[in-house]
Amino acid sequence: MFERLDFVRRWRLWFAISGILLAAGILAIALGRLEFGIDFQGGVQFTAADASRRLGEGELRDQLPSFVRQDAVIQRLGEEGYEVRTPVLNRQQTNQVQRAVQEALGAEVSVTSVSPSFGEQVRDQALQAVAASLLLIVFFITVRYEFAFALAAMAALVHDILMTVGFYAIVGREVNLVTVVAVLTVLGYSLYDTVIIFDRIRENSPSVGYNRRRFDEVINTSIRQVIRRSIYTSVSTLIPITALLVFGRSTLTDFAFALLVGIVAGTYSSIFIASPILSLYKAWRAGKLGSAARAA
Repeated sequence: MFERLDFVRRWRLWFAISGILLAAGILAIALGRLEFGIDFQGGVQFTAADASRRLGEGELRDQLPSFVRQDAVIQRLGEEGYEVRTPVLNRQQTNQVQRAVQEALGAEVSVTSVSPSFGEQVRDQALQAVAASLLLIVFFITVRYEFAFALAAMAALVHDILMTVGFYAIVGREVNLVTVVAVLTVLGYSLYDTVIIFDRIRENSPSVGYNRRRFDEVINTSIRQVIRRSIYTSVSTLIPITALLVFGRSTLTDFAFALLVGIVAGTYSSIFIASPILSLYKAWRAGKLGSAARAA
């Protein structure tokens, strides 16, 4: 199946597939479909795990006090759970909403409150964690291989992050701290797949000289040698993640969804994005050096 597939020279097709999916995600983000949880925005979250009365979203909203009725975000948690998120409230308002939800659902309601300043701090720290991870990855791969490999790996990782966040926006899932943990996990998994291919490329590459046609064939050969292992590993990983997505609740399903999208994107990018970018950059670099040598 893969013996005749040219992974390098068909880069336009692979990039077009990713481009369409990324464009859909970016459009969803631009339309405001990316929702941030109270971890990042601040606010109050009311959670009822075992409701004795099952109400529709509209019915529960009608039972809320008028000052939060319009802005509240209501979400079902499985069969008997509910989650109500509101903007920042004072203590009296929080108690009023808590009592209203308890009376409407006939269940105990837990309250989680996050200030806007703390939410901004958490958001900044999450972005710093992702940025630091990417920089350390670039440093490691540059030392382990060379900068061309690091550039290709970085492009694949950015692709995976954008794909995960984009699909979050498309389906309207909430971005929270669990999402950040999942994204960092995806970065590690995607890098693992990419490094396996890069290791094989380095092993198969001739020790001296650069020839684009020969190097492209080395990349194709290397991918064919490891692609089945990469796919089998990904499928084996996706089975328990899918089970968690189907049977889990609330936070677990958010984590599982991010992993599901990220691992699929990571497997794709390590084969169809990172390797062609490596080939294109090496060819561009060789052409630039050749032009400089002729000019001298």
